[in-house]
Order: sequence, then structure tokens, then C-alpha cells
Amino acid sequence: MTDLEAILDDSRAALLAGDMARLADLADALATAEPPSDPAALHRLRRKAERNAQLLAAALKGIRAARRRLQDLTGQGRSSTYDAQGRRGEIGAAPPPPARRL
Repeated sequence: MTDLEAILDDSRAALLAGDMARLADLADALATAEPPSDPAALHRLRRKAERNAQLLAAALKGIRAARRRLQDLTGQGRSSTYDAQGRRGEIGAAPPPPARRL
């Protein structure tokens, strides 16, 4: 196993644990690590990097969902409803202006 593989494995563990501070530390190590010249090792690295990319995308999706939920909860007393098409609207919000043709 190369140093780069160890960094990718540590990154995976940090992603699964939600340890974003550890990920930041590992990013610096990842940027300075030397890739191996062995084709088999490069193939393993690619698989691990792709796996980590999927985990990172899922983590970002979760963070965005949490941010939206927090914004909903701290919406300064605003309430929202949903129409028949599933579009959200705020109670008491002014309706959009009518569309005009030019």
C-alpha cells in the first residue's frame, strides 16, 4: 500500500464518520503525495478515489439538506404551504406579479 492509498483510506474513514476537520487535514497531505508508478497501484487508487468522490457527494447532499432544513426552521416566523403541484409558497407572501407580454 502506498502513502496515497493510506490517505484515501483515511479520507474514507473521515467521510463515514463525518469528521470534516480531519478531511481538511488530509486534503493537504493528498495534494503533496506522490503517485506510484505501478499500474496496479494506480488502478487501486482510481477505485478508491471514485469511492471517496461518491461519499463526498453524498456528504455534500446531506449538508445542503441540513442547511435547507435549518433555514426552514429559522425562517423568522414564516410559514409555508404547498399547492397541488407541490410548489412551496409562504403564507402571507405577496403573489408574483402577473406576466406581461412585451
